[in-house]
Amino acid sequence: MQKKTHPIIVTAIFFMGCLGLIPQGKAQYNEQDIRAYISQYQNIAIAKMQEHRIPASITMAQGILESACGMSRLATEGNNHFGIKCHENWDGDTILIDDDELQECFRKYENAEASYNDHSLFLKNRKRYANLFELDIMDYESWARTLKADGYATNPKYPDILISLIERFQLARLDTLSMSGDGTVVVSNGDDNINNNMNDGEQKAEETEHVFVPVATTSAKVFTAVGNDYPSGSSPFTYRKVFENNKTYFVIAKKNDTYESIAGDVQVSADNIRTFNDADAKMQPIENEIVYIEAKAKNNPTKIHIVVAGETLRYISQRYGVQLQYIFKYNNLNEKSIIHPGDQILLRH
Repeated sequence: MQKKTHPIIVTAIFFMGCLGLIPQGKAQYNEQDIRAYISQYQNIAIAKMQEHRIPASITMAQGILESACGMSRLATEGNNHFGIKCHENWDGDTILIDDDELQECFRKYENAEASYNDHSLFLKNRKRYANLFELDIMDYESWARTLKADGYATNPKYPDILISLIERFQLARLDTLSMSGDGTVVVSNGDDNINNNMNDGEQKAEETEHVFVPVATTSAKVFTAVGNDYPSGSSPFTYRKVFENNKTYFVIAKKNDTYESIAGDVQVSADNIRTFNDADAKMQPIENEIVYIEAKAKNNPTKIHIVVAGETLRYISQRYGVQLQYIFKYNNLNEKSIIHPGDQILLRH
């Protein structure tokens, strides 16, 4: 592993302005290079998240930083995007690069995907990184800081650089796209790419296969809201006003909105929007209905909800921003269960 401070410049304004990092001048790249790198390798990062449960945002940020957007000699000649050295157990191809010492041995790969896979295995199979996998997979800040604490890099700014990359280029969205509505990792059907252009906002989510609970009918009571009921959120992928409930972003449906029209407005697939809102193929939102644009949380600080007349389990799920399958789990219920006024519904363990 390359343990010295990498001589990387992202853009002078970005790193010096946001991070206070003084560039050292070898492998120079700019914002356009970063976006091109993300576009090229994001699907691999998502696939590794699905396979090994390492946040795609972390993998992507490390790839950008460690490989100088794929422009370092180690990346161009050795397909090594993460600076992983040979170590005693490596029996594959190698490449010699001057690093902390002259002509150090680094792993050489057949292609970039092999490097991404080995990076995942490197973290997963070493005891020193075991506590990474006890962290919330969506908590990229803790992953970044724990990577540094566990010795992945010696640069004291390493976590801040990763976090700044993730936030500046909205890489956490890759984590969200990797997750289904039930909090498990979604496996892509492999036919479509996530063709992101994060610069101009024309980002299209890949089509994925989902399993969700089709519970509601168009006549069921739905949870509505007005904007001043909730704090405002911030999403660069939509012109629509975004709000937050239980740390989950949502928009408020307008008159004549459909899940498909909302999906287009927020640049998430309609399939995902329906999954996030536990909506079957026959449903459409009504005016002022809350429509989540990312997966709801697994629990809510409010422990118990007392059912009132007309409420459904989906209504409760939408009101508290808790995934329906977890409400089922906490209460030993299923999609066929009937609730009654006065019933107590647990919203967390």
